[in-house]
Amino acid sequence: MTFSKNSLTVSAASFLFNLLLSQAHAGELIHSYVAYSHGHYLLTLEMRIAAPAGRVYAVLINFNALAKVNDTIKLSRLLDSHGNQYTVLLESEACIWFYCRRVRQVQLITEMRNGYLQSITDPTQSDMVSGKALWHVRPDPQLAQQTLIIYSADFEPDFFVPPLIGPWLLKRRLLKESLKTVNGIQGQARHDHQ
Repeated sequence: MTFSKNSLTVSAASFLFNLLLSQAHAGELIHSYVAYSHGHYLLTLEMRIAAPAGRVYAVLINFNALAKVNDTIKLSRLLDSHGNQYTVLLESEACIWFYCRRVRQVQLITEMRNGYLQSITDPTQSDMVSGKALWHVRPDPQLAQQTLIIYSADFEPDFFVPPLIGPWLLKRRLLKESLKTVNGIQGQARHDHQ
């Protein structure tokens, strides 16, 4: 049997958000948007995490423990670091129906100022033609001890995904993985600092 290319896309996307675990005190997915244009998938998520911004940020840059954030991530490893730049290997596995696929990404992650993290996928070492993501982590101005995260990504898988099927499957999977990620980030931020 051949492997469904759609599951590769779903796996890559779930893994782009790279992340999390506990369902006990649910975080909130405020907004999600998925679009497909000319082979690129565009994603935007806005999340609220019931934990302080410093703890949330620490979870996101704990590159060797991202599998604790979301069980789709099977391996996360810091390969190299120089100042505020990190080379990180991520491997994820996603299943659609009974097809499963492992997807590899090597990302250059840069810590920017004011709570921003930028990620650029190295296509020569990844199952992606291209990939860029931007995380913005900041304290919620309306709720004390809460954090807002805005995540935006643009990626192009290195395989064909039918436009009519791919975005539909991807959106369903991303919503599910987004909620797991929100709760995983929150669970890790609370667990790591109790």
